[in-house]
Amino acid sequence: GDSGTIYSADALVIATGAAPSVWHKLEELGLKVESAVPSLFTFNIKDIRLEGLSGMAFPEVHVRITGTKLEEQGPLLITHWGLSGPAILKLSAWGARGLEEQKYQFSIQINLLPEHSFDQFRQLLINYKGEHPTQKVKNFHREDIPNRYWERLLKYLDIDPDMLFGKLPQKQINKLTVELTQATFEVKGKSTFKEEFVTCGGVSLSEVNLKTMEAKRFPGLYFSGEVLNIDALTGGFNFQSCWTTAWLISEAI
Repeated sequence: GDSGTIYSADALVIATGAAPSVWHKLEELGLKVESAVPSLFTFNIKDIRLEGLSGMAFPEVHVRITGTKLEEQGPLLITHWGLSGPAILKLSAWGARGLEEQKYQFSIQINLLPEHSFDQFRQLLINYKGEHPTQKVKNFHREDIPNRYWERLLKYLDIDPDMLFGKLPQKQINKLTVELTQATFEVKGKSTFKEEFVTCGGVSLSEVNLKTMEAKRFPGLYFSGEVLNIDALTGGFNFQSCWTTAWLISEAI
């Protein structure tokens, strides 16, 4: 403490989470500490296709970060800032360091209908056109495409919603198919729910005996939870790592 009081203990457990001040002290002690970067965050996207649709969800999509091998599948949520939901949050975790290096400026490609390729869905629309030539384009419905999003795409592509399907040009069918199976969005930044939401970074796992969570070079010093260089996917896994490491420490002590 500030008073200079020295305490003696058989064991010291550090469970301070992603606290930079503690990391600095541990670095001064000689421990290897990985720098912190946000791990679970939403993608900031300003795009006419998303405006005013906050809260709209898609049950299952496939998202890929362009120019990388990072891709994920899962639910997608439109927010005030852009895109979120498990598919996005998982991508943000896998790409935490790489995306930070790009200063959160990158592009993503989304297939809103992952069970269909471009060619498959294009053919589906062509078949639909042949079977329902007198139906208005705005009345095309699928459970996995919210009606408001379909209407937004028609406006975005300058397609008259009252046009009959039989008169829908092939060029417009191609454009609609691109938007539903290969849509590209530009990401310009990130949003976290609060600064400490989840970070990767912390005491390097190479410093720790993973069976006991004790520092290899400092007997009696233990680490639990996010003070370690651990970050997990969304869904409570970070809580689980905190509980698990704490239990291992209690057993060891």
